[in-house]
Amino acid sequence: MKHILLFVFLWTTCIGQSQTKYYVDNIGGDDRNAGTHENLPFRSLEKINEQLFNPGDAILFKRGGHWTGICKPQGNGTVGNRILIGSYGEGDLPIIDAEGQKGEDDFLSASLILFNQEYWEIRDIEVRNFEKGNPIKPTKKAGILVLAKDIGTLHDFKFENLKISNVNGSLRTRINGGLFFNIIADSIPEKRIPTNFNGIYVNNCYFSDVDRGGFVNQSFWRTRDMDSKFGELCADGEINNWYPSYNIVIENSKFENVGGNGLVTRVAESPLVQYNLFVRCGSKTTGNASYPYNCDNALWQFNEASYTVYNEGDIDASGFDSDYLCKNTIIQYNYSHHNDWGGLLVCSWGKVKNAFNDGTIVRYNVFQDEKHHMIRFSGNITNTEISNNLFVTDAEVDDVMMWYKHWGGIWPDKTVVKDNVFYNEGTTHFLKLGETNNNSFSGNLLYGSEFADFKKFKTHTDVHKKTEKGLKLKIEQVRKIGLRNDFSVSEAEKVISTIWPDYLITKN
Repeated sequence: MKHILLFVFLWTTCIGQSQTKYYVDNIGGDDRNAGTHENLPFRSLEKINEQLFNPGDAILFKRGGHWTGICKPQGNGTVGNRILIGSYGEGDLPIIDAEGQKGEDDFLSASLILFNQEYWEIRDIEVRNFEKGNPIKPTKKAGILVLAKDIGTLHDFKFENLKISNVNGSLRTRINGGLFFNIIADSIPEKRIPTNFNGIYVNNCYFSDVDRGGFVNQSFWRTRDMDSKFGELCADGEINNWYPSYNIVIENSKFENVGGNGLVTRVAESPLVQYNLFVRCGSKTTGNASYPYNCDNALWQFNEASYTVYNEGDIDASGFDSDYLCKNTIIQYNYSHHNDWGGLLVCSWGKVKNAFNDGTIVRYNVFQDEKHHMIRFSGNITNTEISNNLFVTDAEVDDVMMWYKHWGGIWPDKTVVKDNVFYNEGTTHFLKLGETNNNSFSGNLLYGSEFADFKKFKTHTDVHKKTEKGLKLKIEQVRKIGLRNDFSVSEAEKVISTIWPDYLITKN
């Protein structure tokens, strides 16, 4: 609950009044106009890029308009007075499309770029970046790029009611995508200043046909191991410079046909990802629907992840993932179904000397009709708890329910699987343990077909028999939700309410 209260306070106290409104019309505008009235609008992105905007100013693009090029507005807002980019008039969202163009000094191609700026709100526009010819090796690009370098903390970025689509970026790198926050540093160490973001809010946005990721962030200030603090030596002899971003909230958004990962938060403290819908992520290359990487105390809840694509040779294609260099990740009240390579991955790469993944908790989720397996535990992960989840399988799960595997020569350790319900109509195999150690299985309940390799489930009682019919009816309702035609919003909360009607009592 502390996540939600903090973020509500942050976003409600940063809404200011516009000082000057600037209008842009690509048909009826003229760059010789004052630009400050609907009847006297600017015409071009170049004119916008010449301006220095002040706190509370607004840049409004006419609906139905289409601009080709790069928008690089200058200026900073202040607390309570963001600079706004939005729209006016009636009709379709205005479109800004860089078409793969890249300025001489730009980090990569992007249609909208903010560099070392803060207190901005972007809403009610469509951003594309489609390189003509759809080349086999496209330019590295993003729809929107927020770039920071050696400046300390940058505050308050709000993105609402956006469509970010048709970004045919490179599949060879993980640092491009639809909305990309990146922190870089000077090549000369003495000039470097620890830098982060405090306040990234994404709400009601639609990411479609974007490569390689939908929402992505990255930071130069990312080195750490399990136990060291900032400035101390890590296990590999490098200096801990982990300087996380704070107050990242991504909610009520849809990620569809994303070439790789739908959403990834990196180098962050307590990111909150909730009520999002993921459909057909990993459509071109290996990727999971969403996950935290190198984060502490990440919270994923009420998200729906579905139909993630497995490409031949992929190592990922799951609904959810707790990735490595993470501590205390919580994945709860989510709905995962029909993903090609399992519903959940918990992993850490053993070949990285500093790597770890400790304290992941996965609870009160529904995993339904995944392909191949249900959960994969991989590498040097420790103290993982899988509890109070419902696993529903059909014949598509043709390998195993729980798959433990070494990654980088190290096996998972200290995994607890307890108080889950398994409704099995699929595989005859429950576990693929390998050489993993110190695992615990207790209090789990099995309905449907038994497993040939595992019998340690709670004893079937008369109550168990009576509840089986009721559970089957609930599962039929859930399956109808997973096969619906309208995939516009996450139905995770509806699914959780169907399976656990009293979840509101326990969710906080």
